[in-house]
Amino acid sequence: MLQRPGLPILQHLMTCRLCWRITLVVFGLILAVESAILVPSALRFQQTALDRLAYAAQLTVEPVLMLGHGVNSRGLLTRDLAPLIDMYGIKGIGIYTSSGAWVTTVGAKPSGFPGNQVALSRTPARVSYVSNGGDGPALEMAWRSDAPGNPVAVVHIDASAVPGELAAYLLRIGGLVVLIVLVVTAGTMLVLYRWVLRALLQLRDSALAAGTAPHRATDFLLPMTRRDELGDLIAAHNAMLERVTESKQRDREVAEERTRFLTRHDPLTRLPNRMALIEYVDGLPGLAGLHGESANKVSLLLVEIAQFSVLSASIGAAGCDDLLGQVSARLHRFAPQEFIAHFGEARFAVINNTLACDVEGISQLAEMLLRELGEQSEQGGAYIVGDAKNVSLVLRIGIACSPGAAVDGRTLLSQAELALSETTGSEGSYYCFYSAQLAEASRERQSLARDLKLAIEAGDLYPVFQPKVALDKDGGSMLAGAEVLLRWNHATRGMVPPDVFIKLAESTGMIAAVGDLVLRATARVIRGLLDRHGWAPPLAVNLSTQQFADSGLVAQITQVLAEVKIPAHLLELEITETSAMKDAARTAQTIEALRKIGVRVAIDDFGTGYSSLSYLRRFALDSIKIDKSFIDDIGADANAEAVCDAILRLGKSLNTKIVAEGVENSRQLEFLRARRCDEVQGYYFSKPLPLDAFEKDWVAVRNARAVA
Repeated sequence: MLQRPGLPILQHLMTCRLCWRITLVVFGLILAVESAILVPSALRFQQTALDRLAYAAQLTVEPVLMLGHGVNSRGLLTRDLAPLIDMYGIKGIGIYTSSGAWVTTVGAKPSGFPGNQVALSRTPARVSYVSNGGDGPALEMAWRSDAPGNPVAVVHIDASAVPGELAAYLLRIGGLVVLIVLVVTAGTMLVLYRWVLRALLQLRDSALAAGTAPHRATDFLLPMTRRDELGDLIAAHNAMLERVTESKQRDREVAEERTRFLTRHDPLTRLPNRMALIEYVDGLPGLAGLHGESANKVSLLLVEIAQFSVLSASIGAAGCDDLLGQVSARLHRFAPQEFIAHFGEARFAVINNTLACDVEGISQLAEMLLRELGEQSEQGGAYIVGDAKNVSLVLRIGIACSPGAAVDGRTLLSQAELALSETTGSEGSYYCFYSAQLAEASRERQSLARDLKLAIEAGDLYPVFQPKVALDKDGGSMLAGAEVLLRWNHATRGMVPPDVFIKLAESTGMIAAVGDLVLRATARVIRGLLDRHGWAPPLAVNLSTQQFADSGLVAQITQVLAEVKIPAHLLELEITETSAMKDAARTAQTIEALRKIGVRVAIDDFGTGYSSLSYLRRFALDSIKIDKSFIDDIGADANAEAVCDAILRLGKSLNTKIVAEGVENSRQLEFLRARRCDEVQGYYFSKPLPLDAFEKDWVAVRNARAVA
């Protein structure tokens, strides 16, 4: 119900613009009517006042005329009339015969015989009235006397009192008119307010209030106490407010439902998202606190499309959306009884609570999903995306099982993600179950990542140097350079293997900081060797895939060279064959830019990746390093020897230096020397050395030890 403040009626009327307009119109109309009535009344009042003066003059003059002097006794008539001057305001008297002949004049001479009124009656008739003469208003009246000879008397009367009387009359009547107008107007307004305006004001206030709070429109309903047209209007108004409230309520419910849906569903596939998945698992009976045989056992299969970013680049964003929609449809077709969710870019989750965490049953479900969703699909066939035909998928599945009430949704999902991470690097579609060992390895990995961050900040990582030896056909050898390797001596774990902490740095995003640390440390070592010995061998630094893909690599190296002030040719950068082939065109541009500033570039681990000769020719490298796996099998595997021989021949044809790493015995050395390998490195010559040992045993003597 609309609650209006308890304002007096007068205050309502005073603040109502419509009321003011109606009041002014009513007041004006009534005033106009009263004014129209007042004008004739004023004229009648003036006429009555003038008639009264005329009759008074007649009553004064007529007795004198009746004395019998007649019109023939002019002297006597003048004598008798003279005392009447100034009596009752008579200023002058003119006597005429009935034929219009002048008889006598006493006082101010009247205007003359009224010739147009020859047939004057006994009743005074106005000859003229001057409302503003020289001495004030004056009235001339004439009548035919009953005296002998029936003389005509023309009397000039002082009428100066008439305007005052008229003004007093007008003031009195005008005040009464105004009072009547005000009373009538006020009464009219009160009636209008009571029967019309109050309802209109309530309607206005109700509509304005409902407009500011449409969701609470029913709070401003008006009371239904009328049975007239305005009552019908109020009823319609209340019905409208009720419909507005209902509409807003429906809109709010729809918006809330849509918000709930969007916060718990993926907008593309319309499947539940991560939040909805966790809520669903937490709401299952087994996860709500039940134990024993009645506890529900739940399995979560986390399905991921492998290499989705590469696929996205080939089919485009629209194609990916279409593809994910098709995957969602297949999941519904082949796992109709399961709870299915979609989150992340290319991850789907399937919840099963009917197989009781049976490993064989869950494995069969996982294999069916890999088959029907992936490249082996027979019933589903290949995915058709845009113009691309026969798009097949490689899938990974991480599986976590909850034995009952002990595991919540977040934990179960975390376990499935951990199991999924173990499938990385596997060939083809693959699935993996979560185990306690995986959880322990994950905790260990996170602890090691925290320690690595602290070690980088504290400078606990340090470089070691493995010499590279140049061979000549006469059996001699000399120091040609060194590869800079990084070591980490953990305070409690001891020496952490480089392949462990380097991979950890790459996966946690710390590799950029590690790479910058190695690069600057190498530059400072070169500067120190130059200062102490006057020369320094070229030092090779390994670049990670992320470092090499960084668009700011060339600028970073240029800055380091300028800051430390070392020749660019003493710095060599090694990139793996795999990282070089990820984007061959960009790789060629980066290598060209590095060589322009004088830095040497080498391909590391050659033979283990793409081994594309056409791209290798485009790269214009300074050196190629044969992977250690081929060197290890020299003398034991003819295929390995054939690969080494082919790479050595390739280097000669491309005029590119060939470096063999991992040389550990004389047989390997002689094989490489016989095939004119340019440089070698390995434990046969030296293990990686700290700077002081490397400087003392190799740089200071300049020439490497002769090898028999």
